[in-house]
Amino acid sequence: MGVRPKAVVLAIAGLDPSGGAGLAADIKAIASLEAFCAPVISAITVQDTRGVRAVRPVEPGLLRAQLEVVLEDLRPEWAKVGVLYSAENIELVVSLAREHGLKLVVDPVLRAGAGQPLLAPGALEALRDRLLPAAFIITPNVREAAELSGLKVRGPEDARRAAKALADLGPEAVVVKGGHLSGHEAVDVLYYEGRFYEFARPRLSTDAHGSGCVFSSALAALLALGRPVPEAVREAGDLAWESIYWSLSIGRDRPVAEPIGRLLNEAERYRVLEEVRAAAEALEGQPELARFLPEVGTQVAMALPRPKGPEDVAAIEGRIVKARGRPRAVGPVRFGASSHMARLVLAAMKHDPNVRAAINLRYDPALVGALQQMGLLVASFDRSREPPEVAAVEGATLPWALEEVVRACGGRVPDVIYDLGGMGKEPMIRLLGKSALELVERAKRAVKLALKA
Repeated sequence: MGVRPKAVVLAIAGLDPSGGAGLAADIKAIASLEAFCAPVISAITVQDTRGVRAVRPVEPGLLRAQLEVVLEDLRPEWAKVGVLYSAENIELVVSLAREHGLKLVVDPVLRAGAGQPLLAPGALEALRDRLLPAAFIITPNVREAAELSGLKVRGPEDARRAAKALADLGPEAVVVKGGHLSGHEAVDVLYYEGRFYEFARPRLSTDAHGSGCVFSSALAALLALGRPVPEAVREAGDLAWESIYWSLSIGRDRPVAEPIGRLLNEAERYRVLEEVRAAAEALEGQPELARFLPEVGTQVAMALPRPKGPEDVAAIEGRIVKARGRPRAVGPVRFGASSHMARLVLAAMKHDPNVRAAINLRYDPALVGALQQMGLLVASFDRSREPPEVAAVEGATLPWALEEVVRACGGRVPDVIYDLGGMGKEPMIRLLGKSALELVERAKRAVKLALKA
């Protein structure tokens, strides 16, 4: 007997062969919330990250057959509705929803992100007059809200007026998504049961393909899971925001929203912790390394593949220090244990996402020579050139230094960065690489070469 899902959600939408929007986004978003997605194809598109080239609606009889088998067998209570394209298919979905008591989350898609129409002639009237009144909640973006309400929508106050006007058409709730509203924050506006709710998030510069699909399908899943409407809207917005933050550059134009980025990141946490622990143990097993431990101690740090900040970089709490002539880790490995090394790793990842780890060692000319002998790219920076405004900010020195050496290396992140110290600052060597264990092996080899010199 299989495990029963927490909820089944019907997704009625178009097929995007580039995998960015429509059913591809719906399936990932719904699954990421531990619900089960039953995908029904309503239209077939010819599109990529640059835009839509053609749309063909599924013939009404075939659409009906898909819907009826899912409704009869899986019995979903909630459905996300995306592109239906034709007036006939809009009428069909409305009829079956009423017949089966299906609650609809309607994403009233009028055009593709690049501007191509996704409604056949005459279908706009069917969408406004038939589909919207049959919906429980609708999720227009700013442009769709303006076109459907006939109002100008530029800021949150305009969005509130448009949401109220659209609610007057019949849906129980309206969310005007704030991605295209003016201002430093993206503000989603919900109108529900006579009240307005606003959900603000930092505005992202990326315009990710499929983020609107992620929002509406996630909202359908959350409502199916029993979340109250305001809470469901907030959580759906959070997932859509994260899908943009973790978007993938897979084609020649717009990046693709990635709703499972959070799951992939969380799945990496255990592996990163174990790798840093293994790296620390390997360093403890090298007594000859004690000579190259700096006075402040050696740190080993490694980031998740998609870090948001220092809290997503694992390191040794208390560092590795010399104890009875041998390297010893003072504390456990945890995320957020080293702000300084974390900032260095995060700065490196902006230039090369594969450079996720760092280790620091005491400066020694023989060790620098050994690292160069190994064929590694070695670069240095001069602390005396650090701008006062950078020096005044705690933790800003290493990101500044990273930018300095990357420019000097023609845009490449070097394998090794060292400096000769400064007032109250110990000279230091820092190794950068793909993984903590990789850096340990480099450090061990460099130490052996340095001791022979």
